[in-house]
Amino acid sequence: MTTLPEPFVLDLETEGEFLTDDKPGPTHDAPTADTTHNAKTSGAASRLTTGVIALARRETAAVRTGAKVLRAERAAWLNASDETPAHLRAGLLNHRYSTWTSRQQSEAKNLEEKAAGLAKQADKLDRQAGQLLSAASADPETTGKQATALRRQAASLRKEAAGWRKQATEASQRPYTAHLEPAEADLRRHRHRTATRRWAATAALGLAIGWAEIRIGGALLPALTASGITSAAWAKGRFPGWRSELPEVPPLAYELGTGHPAGTAQTSSTGQAGAAAPGTQTPGDTGKPFTIHEATTPAMATECVRRALLAERVPVAHVGDAVEYSWGWESVARVSEGTPGVIADKLGYLETRFDVGDGDVILQPNRKRTAEALLRVVTGDLFGEMKPPPYRAPHSVDITKAGVFGMSADGTDLSFSLAELMGEIIARSGGGKSTIMRDLLDWTTAAYNATTVFLDPSGDGPGQFTDAVKLTATGPIQIEFILLSLYRLAAGRARIRRKLGMGDAWECTREHPAVIVFIDEFPKLTKRSKQIIAELMLVGRKEGVWLIFAAQGSTKELLGSNIAQHPALKIIGACRDVDTTGALGSGAADFGYLPHRLHPKSGKDLNHCAQTYIVGAPGLSEDPMLHKWHYIPDDEGGRRAAERLAAGLVDVDQASIDAALKAPNPPGLKFADEEEEYLHYVPWPDLLAMVAEPDDHEDEPEDDDPADLPPILQAIRDAFVHESEPEYLTMDQLHGHLREDDPGQWAKWDDRDDRSRLRELGKALSRALRDAGVELSSERITELDGQPRGYYFETVQQALSETE
Repeated sequence: MTTLPEPFVLDLETEGEFLTDDKPGPTHDAPTADTTHNAKTSGAASRLTTGVIALARRETAAVRTGAKVLRAERAAWLNASDETPAHLRAGLLNHRYSTWTSRQQSEAKNLEEKAAGLAKQADKLDRQAGQLLSAASADPETTGKQATALRRQAASLRKEAAGWRKQATEASQRPYTAHLEPAEADLRRHRHRTATRRWAATAALGLAIGWAEIRIGGALLPALTASGITSAAWAKGRFPGWRSELPEVPPLAYELGTGHPAGTAQTSSTGQAGAAAPGTQTPGDTGKPFTIHEATTPAMATECVRRALLAERVPVAHVGDAVEYSWGWESVARVSEGTPGVIADKLGYLETRFDVGDGDVILQPNRKRTAEALLRVVTGDLFGEMKPPPYRAPHSVDITKAGVFGMSADGTDLSFSLAELMGEIIARSGGGKSTIMRDLLDWTTAAYNATTVFLDPSGDGPGQFTDAVKLTATGPIQIEFILLSLYRLAAGRARIRRKLGMGDAWECTREHPAVIVFIDEFPKLTKRSKQIIAELMLVGRKEGVWLIFAAQGSTKELLGSNIAQHPALKIIGACRDVDTTGALGSGAADFGYLPHRLHPKSGKDLNHCAQTYIVGAPGLSEDPMLHKWHYIPDDEGGRRAAERLAAGLVDVDQASIDAALKAPNPPGLKFADEEEEYLHYVPWPDLLAMVAEPDDHEDEPEDDDPADLPPILQAIRDAFVHESEPEYLTMDQLHGHLREDDPGQWAKWDDRDDRSRLRELGKALSRALRDAGVELSSERITELDGQPRGYYFETVQQALSETE
């Protein structure tokens, strides 16, 4: 079948400096004919040049890809690493049979030669007898007796020769009876012998070519060799169908039942029937990969995993026996070189091999054995046996003990303690941040030795648990006051801790409870709030003031700093790959942390909502494992909150409140002159009263009347306000705010890759601004690596002033 080349698609916006909706170019008067002709000629030349460059890039990329394929195929062939156990078994058994056949043929040949020698001697005797009879003249009687004796001797020799021929015939027809199924050690030795022969043959070929190049001289032969290799690399990179695939398992050369040579019609069936060797699971098995749904036994599932890994060029050293669960299969794989990160790079292809859904092949490397990883192939519901969330009565929880929050992929409870932890929850919209935070709220609000605070600048609040939270604030300025007071509270506790008879850390009791602060939508906090949080994370852990914040991403551009790597507790749900790196550091994917392969909720399809990886939780396995959090329905959450409110909410102890009065402000926080500064310390009791009333600072008039602004400019302006009016916002940062403001309009490109998504966003923004009559264009943010497009605050302010 002829493989057609891939269609050539030229992206004018990315491959060349072309005009876009965002940059329509200068306006000129009507051009003359010559100008028009020159412009068309120049434009055509430019497009042609760009097209040629793009074509060259594509073909160069094909050569690079093909070179990688060639190297991988050569290494696999030389090392015989692509040979499955079924291939090795057939090769070894056929090699044994060929060796036996050679000996059998040699034996038959020797017998035939012995018979032929005797027959030759008999013929010689017959000729001698004839010569005696023809020369019998003097004594015919004596001569006749001698001839008769010779002929008797010849007949005896012929009889003996016939016996040898019979033995030769029997030897050549003797069935093969030396069949013995090879053990794993036999297969390993056969693989080694095969690799040795191939290396030797390759070395001999290389020496022959080198000798020829030296003998012939000149550059012709080296040029032809290089051209051939380059052409092969290009073809394999350009046409995937030309790449070598795992061949079918060769049939046995003999029939297992009879030991006779396999017939033409029996080669693929009789020769394979009844085989019970590793790699051959069913009669007529070809040795090629098959789907996990075809596996009906653990042995077949193990072989399915082994073949899929080998087909994807994974250097497999061992695949452990597969174990079946209600949700699918689980097997341990060990690589012979590198780390299991090579398997992580192939998960998408393995999902195709196994015929399972996107994200249903889960890798869990073993941190204690770096070459080993647990591979889960999910065909059902991985968390289908998760227990419902436990009921917790008011004042029944000790905050220093471990709580149960869900289920881990290994079937155990998701259980850990929040004591002395600073944490973060990172997940994109639909990833389950609210579910996770309210699961944690259910634990903290049931504690007898913890006070819960919830801060949310987006205005949503803790939902059904609102009544159980001691202090809730949604105003950005109110949040600044609360965070400043919490810092003072922690700093004050550091001064009185030992006076109260405590050790190196605050002891959380009924009389001196911990304060646990939840912060949702961290990026929307003011710049001052983020500064106070950075200071609070340094002193709060030991003083019983613990903080857990949530955000849709972990990049520095989104959070305003590299704070994402600071908290010890990291709960990472469905996100982007840059968020995985931002929270867990480079190389996290190689260690098996793959939250960017999870999919958030979409409509009524939950996908991987509230499924996360967790790092830094006391008592949890150090291996990267997937966990699912409990979902508490709104009515049940409201009922529990009402019970806890009726039982009385835990408040901050008076000793801490008094100590905070004399504690210092955060050292890194700058204050203006007393007459101009609005932010100041507010004692805890006054904070409770303040959040119960409207915040005067929130009601202050703004410089611009939002009602007079076009909706698109209003949305951009609000994004800058929520980010504390930074110098600039990238298109990626802006997209997060636009998506929340109007998901129907701005979330429709979320299924695309980042480059395509941001390109479509830029086009849509340009059209919306142009239709609204706003002169505002995106610019390259030169302060950032890669110079992504975005908007400078100064430019947005100018557009606002011109729109008034």
